[in-house]
Amino acid sequence: MFQAIRKTLHQFLTDPRLWRVVAGSVLLSLLGFAGLWWGVREGVAWVAWHWPKYAGWLRWGQGALGLLSALLLFPTLFLAVASFFQEAVADAVEARYYPELAAADGVPLGTLLFAAARFFLLLVVVNAVALPFYVALLWAAGSGAVLMVAVNGLLTGREYYEIVALRRMSRQDMDASRRKNRWSYFVAGVAIAALGLVPIINLLAPVLGIAVMVHLFHGRRM
Repeated sequence: MFQAIRKTLHQFLTDPRLWRVVAGSVLLSLLGFAGLWWGVREGVAWVAWHWPKYAGWLRWGQGALGLLSALLLFPTLFLAVASFFQEAVADAVEARYYPELAAADGVPLGTLLFAAARFFLLLVVVNAVALPFYVALLWAAGSGAVLMVAVNGLLTGREYYEIVALRRMSRQDMDASRRKNRWSYFVAGVAIAALGLVPIINLLAPVLGIAVMVHLFHGRRM
């Protein structure tokens, strides 16, 4: 794990290809952020139009509600958007550290789009269900935050591993490899999820996470 992190940080500081991925992810995420804000505001306006009884306080709070909803969903949105660029990050890491490998089969664009949408919805639904537990455990020495990182780490580690592994093996082999090394991928996912809670750093977490996952994947194949 530490070797994978060291290699990832070194490449991140010296490889402009990874910075271009970060720039693209940030741009798309900001557009998505604006869309989320607008969508929530318009949704509140629609409710106010059809239920005028509540129009006063709904209109009063629609701007703040839209901004709050977008801010809460932004980390999830960014993780999903960054998954579009996993292929580019994996190619950059393999080109530098594993040049002896043949070109990967890659993951079709349709599969990437479906995986990103599924990942986003899964994160939203699971975190919505777990939200009462997060809040309840906040009073227990911050263990709500620990639970949130663990839940998102499990989902993130699984998703990132699948995209990386499917570039070079069948789904059946991928499932067998994941079961064998599930603890390593879970720890990597937790690290990515934890970074996702740190402002500014959370913009780098998905790219760093994908790169680390590539190193872990190849390290366990050797």
